[in-house]
Amino acid sequence: MKSPPTYSQVPLDVPVFSALTYSVPDELADELQVGHLVQVPFRNQSKTGLITSLDDHLDDPELATKIKPVLDLIDPEPLLSATDVRFLRFVADYYYSPLGEVVRLAIPAAARLDGMKHYQLTDTPPADDLDDDLRAILDLLASGEPHSVRDLRAARPELTFRRLAILEEQGIVDVHYREEERHRPKTETHYRLLRQPEDGERVGATQAQLIALLQDRRGEASITELRDVVDSPWSSLKGLEKRGFLESWEEEVYRDPFAEAQVTEPGDFEFTADQKRALASLEDARQSGGFQTFVLHGVTGSGKTEVYVQTIRKVLASGRRALILLPEIALTPQFVAVFRGHFGDAIAVLHSGLSPAQKFDQWRRIKRDEVDIVIGARSAIFAPIRDLGIIVVDEEHDTSFKQERGTRYNARDMAMVRGKLEDALVVLGSATPILESFHNAQTGRLTYLELPDRVADRPLPEVQIVDMRNRDTAFEPRSSVLSRPLLAAIDDTLKAEKQAILFLNRRGFSPCVLCESCGHLFRCPNCDVSLTYHRRMEALRCHHCDFSLRMPETCPSCEHPGLGRKGTGTEKLEAHLQELYPRARVARLDRDTSSGKGLQRILQAFRKRRIDLLVGTQMVTKGHDFPHVTLVGVVLADMSLNFPDFRSAERTFQLLTQVAGRAGRADSPGEVFIQTYDPDHYSLLAAKDHDYARFADEELQARQRFEYPPFAHLVAVKFEGASESATISAARHYATQARRLFRGVPDFADAITMLGPAMAPIARIKNRSRWQILFKAADRSLLRRFTASLLDLTDHLTPGSSRSRVRIIIDVDPQSLL
Repeated sequence: MKSPPTYSQVPLDVPVFSALTYSVPDELADELQVGHLVQVPFRNQSKTGLITSLDDHLDDPELATKIKPVLDLIDPEPLLSATDVRFLRFVADYYYSPLGEVVRLAIPAAARLDGMKHYQLTDTPPADDLDDDLRAILDLLASGEPHSVRDLRAARPELTFRRLAILEEQGIVDVHYREEERHRPKTETHYRLLRQPEDGERVGATQAQLIALLQDRRGEASITELRDVVDSPWSSLKGLEKRGFLESWEEEVYRDPFAEAQVTEPGDFEFTADQKRALASLEDARQSGGFQTFVLHGVTGSGKTEVYVQTIRKVLASGRRALILLPEIALTPQFVAVFRGHFGDAIAVLHSGLSPAQKFDQWRRIKRDEVDIVIGARSAIFAPIRDLGIIVVDEEHDTSFKQERGTRYNARDMAMVRGKLEDALVVLGSATPILESFHNAQTGRLTYLELPDRVADRPLPEVQIVDMRNRDTAFEPRSSVLSRPLLAAIDDTLKAEKQAILFLNRRGFSPCVLCESCGHLFRCPNCDVSLTYHRRMEALRCHHCDFSLRMPETCPSCEHPGLGRKGTGTEKLEAHLQELYPRARVARLDRDTSSGKGLQRILQAFRKRRIDLLVGTQMVTKGHDFPHVTLVGVVLADMSLNFPDFRSAERTFQLLTQVAGRAGRADSPGEVFIQTYDPDHYSLLAAKDHDYARFADEELQARQRFEYPPFAHLVAVKFEGASESATISAARHYATQARRLFRGVPDFADAITMLGPAMAPIARIKNRSRWQILFKAADRSLLRRFTASLLDLTDHLTPGSSRSRVRIIIDVDPQSLL
């Protein structure tokens, strides 16, 4: 019989890269498992951590007298399986990140679990041998109201989490997760019909309609249900309640923006020959078992979602589960609606609209096998799904799968790692796969599945490139922003009572404001960028640090009143369209209009044809399916093309292809106009012809010539500090140590290229100077050995090193070099 463990490894959310060792007390020796959440001492306080391994010995026995014991077991149920923990360890190792930080990413609410966990008394009588302390807790719960574990322990400090859990195990209490008092729960008003109008008793027309609605709904309805039928019903409801027809109450609601969304009922669908081939390949792989990654390259409107649905249906039938990663889940309610239509309520949706307590509640549902499908953004890659059979990464090209703070993991890449650990299928779907995926598929490392045509024989939209270099021929007097052919197309679209999308990837009214007398440019005092003018707020704002100031009337340098608002943003374009088409319904979708419920309101209004012209940033490119959109106009295609980043051409091609794909998705054909000052660029010409292969061929040649992915692997070391001199000093120190490694290890010198140290393209953000060094090599393992040696030489892994005033970021496989 195996002896119980003596020591546990517990990573904490502190700036220490390795896990800390704690001894296992005798009373917990038979219970502790990998994945348990425990309370441990750290310096002069206690902290919450996750057990990542258990051992029966120490590598250095002399340390035994210095090791402190685990204080308490917070929850009797392990939060993660051994495989889940193994995955977290891989993420921490690959991205050179503290394991405690990765655990916090995976379980963000764990640190304050005791405040969210609530007990409520059940009808189950306590056992006779229940001790006095626990009976005292039952007295506190006797009111029937839920109490947080934190409050219960405050009332009886001698009680440990483990002893309290006896109440759970005996079924004496139910467990709920809710926000602490400082977080107000979201509530919704509900109404109940108490009586009908008597003979001769008059009510208004709206009040009569509300009474009829309540009757249809068996006498009860929420305000949301009533508002779906009656606009602005509040005064009528208030009057009815005052006269005794209704009563109202508040109910806490689940903060799920998709819970009330219409479910898309599955209809009859005839698969194309290409879809059938893709499904057959996926089914063969499923039946064979084991890990395999597929690149599902399907043009916009080719039916990739239906391939996902049918494959997942087979996976669920085999007793396994599914994980679907979306780039920005709030932007794709249709996707969730489709899956709910096919699979009902056996779905957990993880998204930013959930409070920490609700996320944790969903986490526990997933852990207890109460759901079969998990849909979420990048952090859902950590969801504790058992028997995972397939991972789908939809829109796999999207940069939002890369975390740009803390542990800089890429959920797309980690999906393949987790798939391998779970022996699961991985499907990377996109109309514009990243070149790394396409190249790996072409060289046989991944399996390539192609859907080259739209479903129902619908044609791809016709794309025209508008050369804006000759303004006399490109534009007409009524607009200096929209070209002659694009204006004519908008005219035709409105006459045909169809819809159009105008894409401009720059929010605000004008991207810069300058004095027309002395040339003073309004710049952010904290960042190395100009301030953007927002007319609705009458303010200048920085889009990096959110600094803002009221729009001045005169120049602060020369007091000249002539301040020029230069350039065009989405706010200005929206206003311009309203002037050109006063009878059209114009709306804007960008970060300024999409906060709170604005996003879903705009998308729903556009889908219901309450908007004719939608102006938007890249939010409008995110996989939406608007059947009445027949026109897309790209106002300035050159913006992303001129970024100082080797991926700029690829990002431009992806953006143009994705936004063009919003047109002509139903029975009416679509057309696209791309306005540009560089009409001969290969990325634009390939987008015009919907020719991904031509673009990939030309771009891959350039990548190979200059040694960039997929022909090389990258590690960026980024330096950020309030002191410019300290930041430069830190960057130079790392560069010096890198050169020392090159001199000492010929393999490093021969195979690794160092670029920098150099000032970042945006040299200052939030009052912090920014420098970076880029290392690249064809051999990934060699580059990792070099990076580990560099971090060791520079004491990077040592807390409180001499360069602690400078934030030093290790960005493996960086997606942005700005």
